[in-house]
Amino acid sequence: MIIGGKYVDKNSPALIIAEAGINHDGDLNQALALIDMAAEAGADICKFQLFTAAKLYTKSSGQMTVATGETVDSHELLRAVELPPDWLPTLMARCEEKNIGFLCTVCDEESADDLEAAGVDSYKLTSTALSHLPLHRYVARKGKPMVFSTGGGYIGDVDNTVRAIESEGNDQIVLMHCVISYPTPLEACNMQILKTLQYNYPEYLVGFSDHTEDSVIAPIAAIAMGAKLIEKHITLDKTLPGADHCFAQELEGLKKMIAAVRETERKMAAGEEIDIDPRVLGTTSRKLLNEVEVGSRNYCYRSVFAIQDMKAGDVITTKNTAVLRPGNAPRGIDPVHHPMLLEKGVRVNKDVTAGTAIQWDDVLNF
Repeated sequence: MIIGGKYVDKNSPALIIAEAGINHDGDLNQALALIDMAAEAGADICKFQLFTAAKLYTKSSGQMTVATGETVDSHELLRAVELPPDWLPTLMARCEEKNIGFLCTVCDEESADDLEAAGVDSYKLTSTALSHLPLHRYVARKGKPMVFSTGGGYIGDVDNTVRAIESEGNDQIVLMHCVISYPTPLEACNMQILKTLQYNYPEYLVGFSDHTEDSVIAPIAAIAMGAKLIEKHITLDKTLPGADHCFAQELEGLKKMIAAVRETERKMAAGEEIDIDPRVLGTTSRKLLNEVEVGSRNYCYRSVFAIQDMKAGDVITTKNTAVLRPGNAPRGIDPVHHPMLLEKGVRVNKDVTAGTAIQWDDVLNF
């Protein structure tokens, strides 16, 4: 398939995705510099994230602890690093100029439409949207390759997502093994999951989103175990303030990683032995929730929330509810049920305050 303008299949070299993410810090020139850095290092694709804080977290999400150990307000953090959609043409033009692919994470239906209007050829969906099946279906209907991460999920979550995409007639899928812990300890990588994903979905490509601080250990293991995409966060300076800079790779680290990936591929083609650090192999091939992911799953996996104050008897609509990350707020109804609540014209049976999760007790009448 074609991802970010770059071809990949099970026999091709792996695609290296330099994850600029939110490390542009709200500065377009910094975003362009990250593209330049990724291209200089030899990455195949530079990736960003398109979202607005209001469509990602509920107002009651509260504070979160980031990789630096700081505790920050989730809304304030994300508002500061929103990528305006009108940046897209400039970023894509810079990628074309530097002969590097462009990829962007979809966080909601509007961001998917903005990317479609910009002319992207593929989409990335984050681990924290894994259970947001309506979003996966919405993107799948665009008929383009979809790369989705599986961090924090069980194999059932992964299977539900694959089937949701397939149900829309889309079979252009890449499954990314991922651990949603920032940074990820090497001992938590559990690379055996790559074999599990390949066994369960032999028709699809697999990859690895690496959140470890080391530049080569996990990527080498991932390539040796069949990954065809490797994603790694990048930064211009690890000491910059912000959530994701401290564990990201600077230019020399990214160059080192890419060289290690290509050398591993050369060894595999030549039948030479690959030295895999046993720490990243893990202890089980079962796709389970890793203990280091529990906090992130609880904080970031989505559910249905009221975004306006609702009175008893009000019909649930897209104007008064949304699928959001709960943060520190209690979770509510799973996103998979949101379309049904809308289509059936379901009413709440009590007053619900904006920023509060919609519970089954709020809609059932017995």
